[in-house]
Amino acid sequence: MEKLDFTFKKSRKLGELISDYITLFKLIFKHFNKNILTLSLPFIAIFMLLMFYSISYITPLVFGSIEPSLPTILGIAASFGLLMMIFFLIVSVFGIEYMLLLEEKGNTDFTTGDVFAKIKQNIGKYILFFLCSILVMLIISIPFAIVAFILAFIPLIGTFAIGILAAMLMLFIYCSLFLYLQGKEQLWDSFSASFRLIKSKIFEYGAASYLFQFMVQITLGFVMLIPLIILGVVAFTTVGFNHDFFLTFGGKIIVSLGVSFITLLVVFSSIYLISFYVLQYFSLLEVSYSEETLDDIEQIGSTTDEI
Repeated sequence: MEKLDFTFKKSRKLGELISDYITLFKLIFKHFNKNILTLSLPFIAIFMLLMFYSISYITPLVFGSIEPSLPTILGIAASFGLLMMIFFLIVSVFGIEYMLLLEEKGNTDFTTGDVFAKIKQNIGKYILFFLCSILVMLIISIPFAIVAFILAFIPLIGTFAIGILAAMLMLFIYCSLFLYLQGKEQLWDSFSASFRLIKSKIFEYGAASYLFQFMVQITLGFVMLIPLIILGVVAFTTVGFNHDFFLTFGGKIIVSLGVSFITLLVVFSSIYLISFYVLQYFSLLEVSYSEETLDDIEQIGSTTDEI
């Protein structure tokens, strides 16, 4: 397999991050989406099945066949939120391991089996990090909420500032995870190491993440529009939007497909954002540790020794 013509460990500015990311995905777009989709299909099928039965239960509540109670509503909301979070976390892991394996190999000569093997190897780390990150996020959320509350009173600029602040927070968490997964830091040390890693470029890279997220959201809106229109036309011409639409088998199928499709697109767009964090991570490694430069020196040294 030909070596991937792309350098991960390279110091980048805001514009270079976005342009280099686009360049990278032109090279791996087909391979990336094929692998992620293949790994995700069983979970997508389970999600669609659960969505179908959820709609079967929710529709009587919506149309008044059953009088909903507050505990019932909260239970449904909590269950749906938990389901979405689990689905997102599982698929996100696929994207993370794909990108780390891509950087490690330097080519696309690997399969879904290789990605899955990496996941099995690191599953314990993911669980431990997830549990620890909950505690870290709870601690950080207090000053974050205070700053966000103040910024909320600043028209327009405050909204952008909150978005950038949230992107900075996610960059911090993901860099901690990547440092831990790659064995560069121990679990708790990875959080302080992540802060040291990003502190010199935290505002620039936070802005880059927010800008990239904004671009993905716009693209996602256009991508979702046409399939939703098609589903709407099919629903109207076959089942019909009458009072019993959501109670029919066809209506439930169409709604389940629509919600699952939207969820899939949202999750995939999130994976693209996570892969953008991976690119930022390797760029920050070069800024902080000059890893690519050290690798080149080691290669030169090894060549000299062989001679």
